[in-house]
Amino acid sequence: MSTQQFITQTITDKINLYIKKLKKSGLSEKSIETYKNLLKHFEIWAEDYGLLSDNLVIMETDIEKFIDYLKSKNLSPTTIRMVLNRTKEFIEFTGGKWYADKRIYRERSKTENAKPFSELELKQILNYLKNTNKIYYYLALTLYGFGLRVSEAVQLLPDDIIEKENQIFVRVRPEISKFNKSREAPLILKGEYRDDFIDFIVKRKHPKLKDKTLFTYYNDVQKRIITIDRHNVKSYFHKLSKQLQINITAHRFRDTYISYMVAKGIKPLTVAKWVGHKDINTTLKYYAKLTTKDELDELQKI
Repeated sequence: MSTQQFITQTITDKINLYIKKLKKSGLSEKSIETYKNLLKHFEIWAEDYGLLSDNLVIMETDIEKFIDYLKSKNLSPTTIRMVLNRTKEFIEFTGGKWYADKRIYRERSKTENAKPFSELELKQILNYLKNTNKIYYYLALTLYGFGLRVSEAVQLLPDDIIEKENQIFVRVRPEISKFNKSREAPLILKGEYRDDFIDFIVKRKHPKLKDKTLFTYYNDVQKRIITIDRHNVKSYFHKLSKQLQINITAHRFRDTYISYMVAKGIKPLTVAKWVGHKDINTTLKYYAKLTTKDELDELQKI
């Protein structure tokens, strides 16, 4: 066996150990298979690149070369991000170091775009949740009402909901925002949804709940306190999608918020500020697009 073969085999062994750990954690067979396929890209690249396995240290220059390799395989931007995430997790599992910027790869798929809910879809989802799962109903109201990322929403505290000049705002603290920058965003909920959300917040502002996140609750079935995290949300919305036959993700509530703002004629710079876009081009490219109705209205100016 050559030296290079030995190195490759060692990385393969480490990947196998990592997969065993995932199996013990209760991950589904389908997810395990996905992880294997994603890490196979790293395993093959490591062999060609001559990466030493004794002490896996990945620098930014290494990642750039790895990304070039993944692009050469015509993988979609989404798949490349998945490969990088799983590889980073694997490297850290081995005790190695991942020194690259976690957002080093930010390309989007050409087909990736905002996917807001239609008015009917949103009403169907919210009404179903109101009748079947109150905690996720309030979470959905929070995601849609403020256009938050799910990672931000699940870390909100009661005092992060504030009132200014008779308007309700959310205050996103630096430590929970994606880019470590604080911001405030207005609530867009109307009617019964607004009333329900305000009632929920009033109850959560009880002194005993002050230090608990908004979505920490007591589960009567499991007889324990549960704090919802983004993984719980992803799993729950996946199941709900099948029940309602609607593609439901946390991010679609955010897309709906932004689309609402654009439709109301709010300036892109203002929208970007409220939703925490680091680059105004993100707002312009993926959200500030005229609807068919808007285009017809524009024609009236000619």
